[in-house]
Amino acid sequence: TNDSPTNDQRALIRQELMKLSDDANRIDSEIDRLQDRLSTLSLEQGKLHASIEAYRSLISPARRLLPEILQEIFFHCLPTAHNTTMSAKEPPLVLGRVCSRWRQIAYSTPRLWSSIHII
Repeated sequence: TNDSPTNDQRALIRQELMKLSDDANRIDSEIDRLQDRLSTLSLEQGKLHASIEAYRSLISPARRLLPEILQEIFFHCLPTAHNTTMSAKEPPLVLGRVCSRWRQIAYSTPRLWSSIHII
């Protein structure tokens, strides 16, 4: 109704408000606790995924390629429209930035360096 509540009704409304406020506070506390737990679990998940990726990379097929096969692949990466330049963004230099094994193979393959154009 649009009537003003009586004193008894106001007392009941206040009791209901206190009960609802207590329930809301309890739920807010539970949400905070669960968000903290979710953050902790997310960090653990990130660490696990990083470990999984590290182990997967150790057994990747690319690691088992013979140096001779990599040398051939590297040779086919060289530009065909122009001579190779000494640019860190182009083969053969960019190949040496992948990992130490690729750098050793790329730097020790004379065929990759024979067409370098030095300005």
